[in-house]
Amino acid sequence: MSTASEQLAQALKAQEENNAKIDALLKQTREEDLVTAKRLIKTHGFTPTDLKPELKARGVARASTPRKSTRRKGK
Repeated sequence: MSTASEQLAQALKAQEENNAKIDALLKQTREEDLVTAKRLIKTHGFTPTDLKPELKARGVARASTPRKSTRRKGK
């Protein structure tokens, strides 16, 4: 029987190996998806204007600060 620390060491090693495999697969699929996207853009003749709404960063809208009046205050 192995101790808990040995099991933990094995689990951590397996996790590192899986993380490396995931990174490699993400890089590979990204390249494949980029080729597919370029092919679709060329096939359908999409322009930057067509794609802009899809590529726009969707952030949280910040509340604007109210503008200060430049009008002189009466005495």
